[in-house]
Amino acid sequence: MKINGLFKSVVIILLSTLIVACGGGGSSAGSNSTYTGAITGFGSIFVNGVEFDTSGASIRIDDKSGTESDLKVGMQVTISGQENGSTGTASNVTFSDDLEGIVISNAIVSGQATGDMNIMGQTVTITDTTIMESKVAGVVTPDQITTGMIVEVSGSSSGTGSITATRIEVKASDLATYLAAHTEGIELKGIVKNHVAGSFQFDVGGMTIDYAGAKLDNMPAGSYNGLYVEVKSIQGLDQSNNLVASKVELENNGIKGSQGSDKHELEVHGLISKDIAGDNTFSVNGQVFKVDTNTRYSGISKGALLTGVMVKVEAYFMNGVLIARKVKKENTSSGLKIKGNVATVTTSGTNTGTVTMQDGTVIIVDSNTIMKDSRNNGVVPNPHFNLQGLSQGDYVKIDYINNGGTLVAIKLEREN
Repeated sequence: MKINGLFKSVVIILLSTLIVACGGGGSSAGSNSTYTGAITGFGSIFVNGVEFDTSGASIRIDDKSGTESDLKVGMQVTISGQENGSTGTASNVTFSDDLEGIVISNAIVSGQATGDMNIMGQTVTITDTTIMESKVAGVVTPDQITTGMIVEVSGSSSGTGSITATRIEVKASDLATYLAAHTEGIELKGIVKNHVAGSFQFDVGGMTIDYAGAKLDNMPAGSYNGLYVEVKSIQGLDQSNNLVASKVELENNGIKGSQGSDKHELEVHGLISKDIAGDNTFSVNGQVFKVDTNTRYSGISKGALLTGVMVKVEAYFMNGVLIARKVKKENTSSGLKIKGNVATVTTSGTNTGTVTMQDGTVIIVDSNTIMKDSRNNGVVPNPHFNLQGLSQGDYVKIDYINNGGTLVAIKLEREN
């Protein structure tokens, strides 16, 4: 059964102080800011713990016009809009995958759900919170993905060869099958290295790109090293396992991450991809931030800003530099799991409340909980599943953390 209004959920309030240190002023309340993070659930859409209303938003999916129904849990999106605590309004929502390519190898052990795979020279890490979907019959878990399959990846990408996936989707069993429905070809985004002008080759992560026959779009003369690009391929891999490019395009003006004018606000949720350095900079998802004496820390210290730590950074642009106003360590899976049937559901919002299991365990669901419906026993799964759609008797698998005796769900998946 459901009980509305009896439980006041723990809600993470995302404060945007809008005061720019050292610059004399800041963004005014209500001005547009930029938010980057994975979709964790739907009401409209939940990103970075905020429920963004998308009813009036322009939505773009891989450079094409889309609707909210095209958005999926786990997609790493960029939102232009404004927020006020736990709710917000989006004016633009953009999704662009990090990689859609050929699996070279899969190191995930049979029967396991986490580990690494090599997809076109990029190390893709699958975690307990990665959302997986598949269009290939018989492939329902990451360990069943085999060499030659085409997989789309979205997540925390360094841009230099490593991606911690928030979502993967197996698109086809092989390249020929994929190209029949996707004539534009497979794609890889990343930062160029090892390019020598005139050589017609460069590397992205661990993949060498041969672009001798490719169309070049906005690529400059001279060296491409350090530029962020998108590579398209119809031919796939050659005999040397190099990716044969059909098109190479300068992506986002050659810079990975968001750009903005002075005082523009940016909030990014993701994994640190480069340790804090002597110049007081660190990177999240390949985006460079600078800390100063006014930077505030929550659950983490400056010296602990190390690769692989999940954080949320609130920042602003000043003179082309992103100044971190606040860095907060975010919860990640602790390995604690529970499976079973739901006894009761208490809701205090679209995706906030509690779930009580039949053994009496009470788990809090908040606006950061990843919500996934995976039922396939004659029931069509709800791609926009949220806590209000959960019922007594439903079978769920929950990854959670124990926060001083309070159990908080990181991911809730409804299963058969």
